[in-house]
Amino acid sequence: TLACIANARETIYLENQYFSCASVAVALAKRLREPSGPEVVLIVSGRAPSWFDHTTMDHARNPLIRLLRAADQFGRFRALSPATAAGAGIIVHSKVGVFDDRVVRVGSANLNNRSEGFDTECDLAIQVESRAQRGAICEFRDLLISHYLAIEPAEFTQSRISRGGLVAAIDAFNTRGRLQPLATGKATYWESLVSRRTLGDPPDASGSWRLRAPQPLS
Repeated sequence: TLACIANARETIYLENQYFSCASVAVALAKRLREPSGPEVVLIVSGRAPSWFDHTTMDHARNPLIRLLRAADQFGRFRALSPATAAGAGIIVHSKVGVFDDRVVRVGSANLNNRSEGFDTECDLAIQVESRAQRGAICEFRDLLISHYLAIEPAEFTQSRISRGGLVAAIDAFNTRGRLQPLATGKATYWESLVSRRTLGDPPDASGSWRLRAPQPLS
């Protein structure tokens, strides 16, 4: 995951159930600070469906989103949660990563600490080189985004090309609120404790029943 982030040239598209891994957030923040770094689009649920996940995972995510928005000096970052036409939140359960038009990953691994070592995961990763294969990856990514925007994939692709990027195309079509900016609220002591001590989200089995040292977040 970190290698894919470091090597991306133009776009990083992440669609995931969770986003609570500090090392991933720090790596993305580094790329967002680069004047010519890639666009980063993150699609996650606005609110976890269970009480436990909301109390832990949602609160651990908030400081990471604030970190990325603070690092976004060039307007290349969007953290969005999908909603129905009636405004009801859509639960995102997918685990997808598309890096430029060269690498696509689909599997069971979330962008959280548990998937980095506590849980057993399996991802399919495809790296391509040919023009036709790269076009297929772009088509796959554009299909995912247009699905949430409730538009035809060809419309989104045409807009992405003419406007010069994912973010501009998403902003142009997102006039009905189908992809809502992820709300984080104000920073709280609880979310700081949850995120830095990885409560409910241990990176390995040895930390499942004890408080760990704080994670670095810079």
